[in-house]
Amino acid sequence: MSRSKRALRELARRELARRHFRDYLAYTHGKSWRRTKMSRFLADRVQAFLESETGRAYDILVLQTPPQHGKSMTITESLPSWWLGKHPEHRVILAAYNDELAERFLRRNREKVERFGNRLFQIRVGKVNRANTLELADHRGGLISRGIRSGITGNPAELIVIDDPIKSREEADSEVWRNKLWEEWQNSLKSRLAAGAKVIVILTPWHEDDLAARILKSEPNAQLLRLPVEAEENDPMGRKPGESLCPELGKDNRWLRDFKRGYLSDPLGGARAWTALYQCAPRAEEGSLIKRSWWRFYDPKELHFSGTQLISVDAAFKGLSTSDFVAITVWAKVGEHYYLRHCLNRQMGFSETLRAIRAVKARFPAADRVLIEDKANGPAIIEVLQRELFCIPVNPRGGKVARVQAVSAAIESGHVWLPERMENLAAYIDQWTAFPAAAHDDMVDSSTQALSYLLHSSGETPTSQRDEAAEAFNDPGMYDVYE
Repeated sequence: MSRSKRALRELARRELARRHFRDYLAYTHGKSWRRTKMSRFLADRVQAFLESETGRAYDILVLQTPPQHGKSMTITESLPSWWLGKHPEHRVILAAYNDELAERFLRRNREKVERFGNRLFQIRVGKVNRANTLELADHRGGLISRGIRSGITGNPAELIVIDDPIKSREEADSEVWRNKLWEEWQNSLKSRLAAGAKVIVILTPWHEDDLAARILKSEPNAQLLRLPVEAEENDPMGRKPGESLCPELGKDNRWLRDFKRGYLSDPLGGARAWTALYQCAPRAEEGSLIKRSWWRFYDPKELHFSGTQLISVDAAFKGLSTSDFVAITVWAKVGEHYYLRHCLNRQMGFSETLRAIRAVKARFPAADRVLIEDKANGPAIIEVLQRELFCIPVNPRGGKVARVQAVSAAIESGHVWLPERMENLAAYIDQWTAFPAAAHDDMVDSSTQALSYLLHSSGETPTSQRDEAAEAFNDPGMYDVYE
């Protein structure tokens, strides 16, 4: 390549770096930069967030990603230097877990300003150039980087970046520490916001009540971007369910399977750590309505079931041809005790749901009735299955919360039993504990439907009494107290 072509290529790369944060990352990191789909996606989303003019007092973007996937290198170690280049009159605040980490973040940005600032943006480091403070020469703009509990004071900032303010599980589980972080946000960081400021909170979620969760709950101008290591339905990056997040770093689907297996094989908190840290979905340890400690467990090999048995179906809400989450549970009532015998929970379309109900019925022939809510796909399912199964269309009164409250006494008093070693036992309990804030509640809905029906059964209900149980189940008086 001739010298003139190399010069033109360099000028083009510089112009792209000025315009696009994703190109700035590649330009400033050079050969050490590993381009990943995640880094490109994050760079574009963050730039769009920063450049959007919303007219609000301030905007907050919460980024939840798993550890060791490049989020700090992509954002915290690079974004402030690029933003100051484009807006040299702006002030930026970085907040990290402690001063040591904060100083490292500032050092990485200083290096980029010193090496590339003048070349790309005509900016230079000014006279104020300390471990935790950097000001630009001939401009008002600068960068302050400190530990989140160090007392961040000074002028208002147009951009605040908070990166992983929690160090460990012990701190995450400490309500005292979580309250201290919240106080820092309310009393220190939030008071530094300039008009129209942007805030980026980057963290690996440890706890369902962490700083990010509180911000998302209480701040009206906050939005969440969540990137679990294993893709779920409707992934923001367009991944298929089950795909890994960064195959470009060697963390492909094979790595994902092995890594996940290591966590889930640990009975002492492995599933909790995997769900929280890598799937960015911390589970509630103590639910607002149903506590974990309330559940009782039984060995299916040691019990012979008689009494009233039924199948309860929470059908898909969408159109008949689409796939959505469906929950099919099998319950037995023996005396005053209620036993979950089976729980099927997966995405199914209309035809798949029909086949699943038939298969469950064949496996549990003593479950002589099928409860199906008379909504969503329910009526169509009832119409098809009524000729071969005893289907009971139900219209439970009250909202979802009222239905959980109506059966909570049975659970709290130790009368509801779950099969130990059930394949999806952890997910089942997690959904109850997180209710009503969980992303999905289909297993809860199926179970409350069954338990509400069984509450009015003697536990030895003969076939001739089915209509009486169904009538009591649909009695609005059962729920009036909660409305």
